[in-house]
Amino acid sequence: MPELIPNKKFVSDLESFKQQKTILKKIAKTLNFLESNPMHPGLRIERIMNDPGAWSARVDKKYRISFEPTLNPSTGAPDWTFPVKLLRVLDHDDLYKSPR
Repeated sequence: MPELIPNKKFVSDLESFKQQKTILKKIAKTLNFLESNPMHPGLRIERIMNDPGAWSARVDKKYRISFEPTLNPSTGAPDWTFPVKLLRVLDHDDLYKSPR
């Protein structure tokens, strides 16, 4: 399964949640699913249309995580055996405006 590699913005976004234990637990659960079973239906993975390399996974009704598979073949489906770059964790609308 994929290795998760957080970038600086992802780490910074995560820091903004340090006082919100409930959200941090949900983020951890989402990251665990992404790492152990990227096809888990609870992730509700989808491509971000305004950024062809970015995808998103659901944390809860409000928040999503954006990520970029390091190998994205021309078929459009990511190769989950390669690492995944974690880009952002933001409110749904903000993430889709600025996934990186």
